[in-house]
Amino acid sequence: MTDISTSRLHREALELALWETSSPQPDAASASLLSQFDSGSDDQGVGNNVVGDGSRLPDLGPLSDFGSWESVAATIVHKAESVSGFDPGGTNFDLKAWNAFLTKFATIPLCTQYTYDYREANISSLSLKNAIDAVDDLVKSFMSPENYLGIVESIKKVGQLALSTQKQTQKNSNQQIGCLSVHAGKLYLGAIRTTVSMEHKKGKGYEQLAQTLQVYRGYGVLDFDKCKRSADKLLAWDGKDVDEWANETASASQKPNDSPAWDN
Repeated sequence: MTDISTSRLHREALELALWETSSPQPDAASASLLSQFDSGSDDQGVGNNVVGDGSRLPDLGPLSDFGSWESVAATIVHKAESVSGFDPGGTNFDLKAWNAFLTKFATIPLCTQYTYDYREANISSLSLKNAIDAVDDLVKSFMSPENYLGIVESIKKVGQLALSTQKQTQKNSNQQIGCLSVHAGKLYLGAIRTTVSMEHKKGKGYEQLAQTLQVYRGYGVLDFDKCKRSADKLLAWDGKDVDEWANETASASQKPNDSPAWDN
Protein backbone atom coordinates (compact mmCIF):
# COMPACT_ATOMS: atom_id res chain seq x y z
CA MET A 1 0.00 0.00 0.00
CA THR A 2 1.53 3.30 -1.07
CA ASP A 3 1.88 6.40 1.15
CA ILE A 4 -1.24 8.56 1.11
CA SER A 5 -1.48 12.20 2.13
CA THR A 6 -3.37 13.16 5.26
CA SER A 7 -5.80 15.31 3.27
CA ARG A 8 -6.65 12.38 1.02
CA LEU A 9 -7.22 10.09 4.00
CA HIS A 10 -9.57 12.69 5.49
CA ARG A 11 -11.44 13.00 2.19
CA GLU A 12 -11.84 9.22 1.90
CA ALA A 13 -13.11 9.04 5.48
CA LEU A 14 -15.66 11.78 4.75
CA GLU A 15 -16.84 10.05 1.57
CA LEU A 16 -17.40 6.81 3.45
CA ALA A 17 -19.13 8.56 6.36
CA LEU A 18 -21.55 10.31 4.00
CA TRP A 19 -22.20 7.13 2.06
CA GLU A 20 -23.07 5.06 5.11
CA THR A 21 -25.78 7.43 6.28
CA SER A 22 -29.31 6.14 5.84
CA SER A 23 -31.15 6.96 2.64
CA PRO A 24 -33.16 10.19 3.06
CA GLN A 25 -36.91 10.17 3.40
CA PRO A 26 -38.75 11.23 0.21
CA ASP A 27 -40.02 14.79 -0.04
CA ALA A 28 -43.75 15.53 -0.19
CA ALA A 29 -43.98 15.20 -3.98
CA SER A 30 -42.09 11.90 -4.02
CA ALA A 31 -44.10 10.57 -1.08
CA SER A 32 -47.30 11.37 -2.98
CA LEU A 33 -46.07 9.40 -5.99
CA LEU A 34 -45.07 6.47 -3.77
CA SER A 35 -48.54 6.43 -2.19
CA GLN A 36 -50.03 5.91 -5.64
CA PHE A 37 -47.86 2.89 -6.31
CA ASP A 38 -49.80 -0.36 -5.86
CA SER A 39 -47.22 -2.58 -4.18
CA GLY A 40 -49.88 -5.25 -3.64
CA SER A 41 -49.37 -6.43 -7.22
CA ASP A 42 -45.58 -6.64 -6.91
CA ASP A 43 -43.19 -9.01 -5.20
CA GLN A 44 -39.42 -9.41 -5.22
CA GLY A 45 -36.94 -12.25 -5.49
CA VAL A 46 -33.21 -12.04 -4.83
CA GLY A 47 -30.46 -14.58 -5.40
CA ASN A 48 -26.82 -14.12 -4.36
CA ASN A 49 -23.76 -15.85 -5.83
CA VAL A 50 -20.08 -16.01 -4.97
CA VAL A 51 -17.82 -17.29 -7.75
CA GLY A 52 -14.12 -17.28 -8.51
CA ASP A 53 -11.55 -18.34 -11.06
CA GLY A 54 -8.88 -19.23 -8.51
CA SER A 55 -6.78 -16.15 -9.17
CA ARG A 56 -4.89 -14.72 -6.20
CA LEU A 57 -5.99 -11.62 -4.33
CA PRO A 58 -3.75 -9.38 -2.17
CA ASP A 59 -3.06 -10.02 1.49
CA LEU A 60 -5.86 -8.82 3.76
CA GLY A 61 -3.50 -6.96 6.06
CA PRO A 62 -5.52 -5.13 8.77
CA LEU A 63 -8.69 -6.80 7.48
CA SER A 64 -7.49 -10.32 8.29
CA ASP A 65 -10.33 -10.82 10.80
CA PHE A 66 -12.71 -11.08 7.83
CA GLY A 67 -10.96 -14.23 6.63
CA SER A 68 -11.36 -13.43 2.94
CA TRP A 69 -11.80 -10.51 0.58
CA GLU A 70 -15.16 -12.00 -0.39
CA SER A 71 -16.39 -11.54 3.20
CA VAL A 72 -15.13 -7.94 3.11
CA ALA A 73 -17.19 -7.38 -0.05
CA ALA A 74 -20.21 -9.16 1.43
CA THR A 75 -20.05 -6.86 4.46
CA ILE A 76 -19.93 -3.79 2.21
CA VAL A 77 -22.95 -4.94 0.19
CA HIS A 78 -24.79 -5.77 3.43
CA LYS A 79 -24.09 -2.23 4.62
CA ALA A 80 -25.62 -0.87 1.39
CA GLU A 81 -28.69 -3.01 2.08
CA SER A 82 -29.10 -1.93 5.69
CA VAL A 83 -28.71 1.82 5.12
CA SER A 84 -31.24 1.69 2.26
CA GLY A 85 -33.77 -0.48 4.08
CA PHE A 86 -33.52 -3.21 1.44
CA ASP A 87 -34.29 -6.77 2.61
CA PRO A 88 -32.80 -9.38 0.24
CA GLY A 89 -34.41 -12.16 2.26
CA GLY A 90 -37.96 -10.81 1.91
CA THR A 91 -40.50 -11.23 -0.87
CA ASN A 92 -42.52 -8.07 -0.16
CA PHE A 93 -41.59 -5.37 -2.65
CA ASP A 94 -40.71 -1.91 -1.35
CA LEU A 95 -40.19 0.49 -4.25
CA LYS A 96 -38.31 3.06 -2.15
CA ALA A 97 -35.90 0.49 -0.70
CA TRP A 98 -35.49 -1.21 -4.09
CA ASN A 99 -34.35 2.03 -5.70
CA ALA A 100 -32.40 3.27 -2.67
CA PHE A 101 -30.29 0.11 -2.57
CA LEU A 102 -29.26 0.41 -6.19
CA THR A 103 -28.24 4.03 -5.59
CA LYS A 104 -26.11 3.00 -2.61
CA PHE A 105 -24.65 0.03 -4.46
CA ALA A 106 -23.72 2.15 -7.47
CA THR A 107 -21.93 4.71 -5.30
CA ILE A 108 -19.87 2.49 -2.98
CA PRO A 109 -16.78 4.63 -2.34
CA LEU A 110 -14.62 1.52 -1.83
CA CYS A 111 -14.86 0.58 -5.50
CA THR A 112 -12.55 1.95 -8.17
CA GLN A 113 -15.28 2.23 -10.79
CA TYR A 114 -18.93 1.48 -11.50
CA THR A 115 -20.16 0.30 -14.88
CA TYR A 116 -23.81 -0.18 -15.84
CA ASP A 117 -25.78 -0.98 -18.96
CA TYR A 118 -28.87 -2.78 -20.23
CA ARG A 119 -29.98 -5.50 -22.63
CA GLU A 120 -33.45 -6.25 -23.94
CA ALA A 121 -34.91 -9.73 -24.23
CA ASN A 122 -38.23 -10.94 -25.63
CA ILE A 123 -39.79 -13.77 -23.62
CA SER A 124 -43.02 -15.71 -23.21
CA SER A 125 -44.19 -18.54 -20.95
CA LEU A 126 -42.77 -20.98 -23.54
CA SER A 127 -39.51 -19.20 -24.30
CA LEU A 128 -37.14 -17.80 -21.66
CA LYS A 129 -33.79 -18.48 -23.30
CA ASN A 130 -33.45 -14.92 -24.58
CA ALA A 131 -33.47 -13.67 -20.99
CA ILE A 132 -30.67 -16.08 -20.05
CA ASP A 133 -28.70 -15.05 -23.13
CA ALA A 134 -29.08 -11.36 -22.21
CA VAL A 135 -27.67 -12.01 -18.75
CA ASP A 136 -24.84 -14.06 -20.25
CA ASP A 137 -23.94 -11.14 -22.49
CA LEU A 138 -23.87 -8.80 -19.50
CA VAL A 139 -21.83 -10.81 -16.99
CA LYS A 140 -19.27 -12.59 -19.15
CA SER A 141 -16.93 -9.61 -18.75
CA PHE A 142 -16.30 -10.37 -15.09
CA MET A 143 -16.56 -14.14 -14.72
CA SER A 144 -15.62 -17.36 -16.47
CA PRO A 145 -18.12 -19.44 -18.47
CA GLU A 146 -17.99 -22.15 -15.81
CA ASN A 147 -18.91 -19.72 -13.05
CA TYR A 148 -21.80 -18.41 -15.13
CA LEU A 149 -23.62 -21.72 -14.62
CA GLY A 150 -24.11 -20.76 -10.96
CA ILE A 151 -25.76 -17.52 -12.05
CA VAL A 152 -28.17 -19.46 -14.25
CA GLU A 153 -29.09 -21.68 -11.31
CA SER A 154 -29.80 -18.61 -9.18
CA ILE A 155 -32.00 -17.16 -11.92
CA LYS A 156 -34.00 -20.40 -12.00
CA LYS A 157 -34.33 -20.38 -8.20
CA VAL A 158 -35.64 -16.82 -8.25
CA GLY A 159 -37.99 -17.88 -11.06
CA GLN A 160 -39.31 -20.70 -8.89
CA LEU A 161 -39.75 -18.32 -5.96
CA ALA A 162 -41.76 -15.97 -8.17
CA LEU A 163 -44.12 -18.79 -9.11
CA SER A 164 -44.70 -19.75 -5.48
CA THR A 165 -45.19 -16.24 -4.06
CA GLN A 166 -48.91 -15.59 -4.16
CA LYS A 167 -50.03 -12.09 -5.12
CA GLN A 168 -52.87 -10.83 -7.29
CA THR A 169 -54.08 -12.38 -10.54
CA GLN A 170 -51.54 -10.25 -12.40
CA LYS A 171 -48.28 -9.25 -10.75
CA ASN A 172 -44.79 -7.99 -11.40
CA SER A 173 -41.89 -10.03 -10.09
CA ASN A 174 -38.94 -7.73 -9.41
CA GLN A 175 -35.82 -9.86 -9.58
CA GLN A 176 -32.20 -9.26 -8.60
CA ILE A 177 -29.14 -11.48 -8.86
CA GLY A 178 -26.27 -10.31 -6.68
CA CYS A 179 -22.77 -11.51 -7.50
CA LEU A 180 -19.30 -11.39 -5.99
CA SER A 181 -16.82 -12.59 -8.61
CA VAL A 182 -13.06 -13.05 -8.34
CA HIS A 183 -11.80 -12.81 -11.89
CA ALA A 184 -8.27 -12.21 -13.17
CA GLY A 185 -7.05 -10.94 -9.81
CA LYS A 186 -9.92 -8.50 -9.25
CA LEU A 187 -13.02 -8.74 -7.05
CA TYR A 188 -16.21 -7.59 -8.77
CA LEU A 189 -19.41 -6.61 -6.95
CA GLY A 190 -22.29 -7.03 -9.39
CA ALA A 191 -26.08 -6.75 -9.57
CA ILE A 192 -28.39 -7.88 -12.37
CA ARG A 193 -32.04 -6.78 -12.32
CA THR A 194 -35.21 -7.17 -14.30
CA THR A 195 -38.98 -7.10 -13.76
CA VAL A 196 -41.17 -9.90 -15.12
CA SER A 197 -44.94 -9.51 -15.55
CA MET A 198 -46.90 -12.64 -14.64
CA GLU A 199 -50.50 -13.85 -14.77
CA HIS A 200 -52.17 -16.48 -12.63
CA LYS A 201 -54.12 -19.02 -14.68
CA LYS A 202 -56.56 -21.39 -13.05
CA GLY A 203 -55.11 -24.85 -12.70
CA LYS A 204 -51.72 -23.77 -14.03
CA GLY A 205 -50.46 -21.23 -11.51
CA TYR A 206 -48.39 -18.23 -12.59
CA GLU A 207 -47.04 -17.88 -16.11
CA GLN A 208 -44.82 -15.19 -17.59
CA LEU A 209 -46.59 -12.96 -20.07
CA ALA A 210 -45.12 -12.41 -23.53
CA GLN A 211 -43.08 -9.25 -23.06
CA THR A 212 -39.84 -7.40 -23.66
CA LEU A 213 -37.61 -7.38 -20.60
CA GLN A 214 -34.99 -4.77 -19.89
CA VAL A 215 -32.12 -6.45 -18.03
CA TYR A 216 -29.91 -4.12 -15.98
CA ARG A 217 -26.29 -4.93 -15.12
CA GLY A 218 -24.12 -2.87 -12.80
CA TYR A 219 -20.80 -3.71 -11.18
CA GLY A 220 -17.90 -2.17 -9.31
CA VAL A 221 -14.32 -3.32 -8.76
CA LEU A 222 -13.20 -3.44 -5.13
CA ASP A 223 -10.28 -1.14 -4.28
CA PHE A 224 -8.19 -3.35 -1.98
CA ASP A 225 -5.87 -0.58 -0.77
CA LYS A 226 -8.72 1.79 -0.02
CA CYS A 227 -10.44 -0.95 1.98
CA LYS A 228 -7.26 -1.43 4.01
CA ARG A 229 -7.08 2.30 4.69
CA SER A 230 -10.70 2.12 5.89
CA ALA A 231 -10.13 -1.01 8.00
CA ASP A 232 -11.25 0.55 11.30
CA LYS A 233 -14.56 1.56 9.75
CA LEU A 234 -15.17 -1.78 8.03
CA LEU A 235 -14.34 -3.78 11.15
CA ALA A 236 -16.88 -1.72 13.10
CA TRP A 237 -19.71 -2.54 10.67
CA ASP A 238 -22.07 -5.48 11.05
CA GLY A 239 -19.86 -8.17 9.49
CA LYS A 240 -21.37 -10.51 6.93
CA ASP A 241 -19.65 -13.83 6.24
CA VAL A 242 -19.67 -14.49 2.52
CA ASP A 243 -21.49 -17.82 2.86
CA GLU A 244 -24.14 -16.19 5.03
CA TRP A 245 -24.57 -13.44 2.43
CA ALA A 246 -24.98 -16.01 -0.34
CA ASN A 247 -27.64 -17.97 1.54
CA GLU A 248 -29.70 -15.24 3.23
CA THR A 249 -32.11 -14.75 0.32
CA ALA A 250 -35.60 -16.22 0.11
CA SER A 251 -34.69 -17.99 -3.12
CA ALA A 252 -31.66 -19.83 -1.65
CA SER A 253 -33.79 -22.73 -0.36
CA GLN A 254 -35.76 -23.09 -3.61
CA LYS A 255 -35.12 -25.82 -6.14
CA PRO A 256 -34.23 -24.38 -9.57
CA ASN A 257 -37.27 -24.13 -11.81
CA ASP A 258 -37.05 -26.91 -14.41
CA SER A 259 -39.32 -25.49 -17.12
CA PRO A 260 -38.20 -26.42 -20.67
CA ALA A 261 -38.82 -22.75 -21.54
CA TRP A 262 -35.32 -21.93 -20.23
CA ASP A 263 -33.85 -23.79 -23.19
CA ASN A 264 -36.25 -22.49 -25.87
